[in-house]
Amino acid sequence: MASWIRKRDTNTYEIIELIVSGIIPLGLIVIGTLGNLLCVIILLKNQHRKRSTNIYLIFLCIMDTLSLYQWNLSYIVYAVTGGKQQITNQSLFLCKSSEFLAFYTLHTSAMFLTLVSVDQACLLWSRWYKRKIARARVALVICIIILLILIGLNGFLLGLGVEYTVYDNSTGTQVRMIGCYYSFDDNLNQFFANQYSWVSLKLKYIKLILISLNI
Repeated sequence: MASWIRKRDTNTYEIIELIVSGIIPLGLIVIGTLGNLLCVIILLKNQHRKRSTNIYLIFLCIMDTLSLYQWNLSYIVYAVTGGKQQITNQSLFLCKSSEFLAFYTLHTSAMFLTLVSVDQACLLWSRWYKRKIARARVALVICIIILLILIGLNGFLLGLGVEYTVYDNSTGTQVRMIGCYYSFDDNLNQFFANQYSWVSLKLKYIKLILISLNI
């Protein structure tokens, strides 16, 4: 398994790289975290948390915040250290967690956003839905079910990621390496490369169809 280390460019490109890959992602994390936190605080107030739509929005804010950190924090560390350090290379646990959260947070965020749209449409179309389904407790149960289903769908990603050693000719020692999105099990690699991509694509189509039906 080959490894690659980014070479240092001229100062101009390094500054641009730091701004694009370090400062902007950090700004997104700060603004996104504060915005989502304020939304959760407001939606948790008594007059708001009784609505089913707001329950979906609370879960959406939480998963969006996790997604912000998952996608941007690694870029910040990589940019600040000049490409010498990556979060996923620090431990096998961080590698596997990053793999799982990368897909899990995106899938859950998309599902909760879809639920917000569907919930609003059903509230307008159906009195029965408004009386029986559009309740905070029912919405909470639905959210938990969605979280569990997507854990089952994406859980195999925790099986990816391997730890191995390579011989360093310059020091004459064995160096520990972490390889993400890879497994020594060829069947798991094939499933991730082929079947899982198909499942993810189908999920996107389903969400787009549900949102389209409510427009």
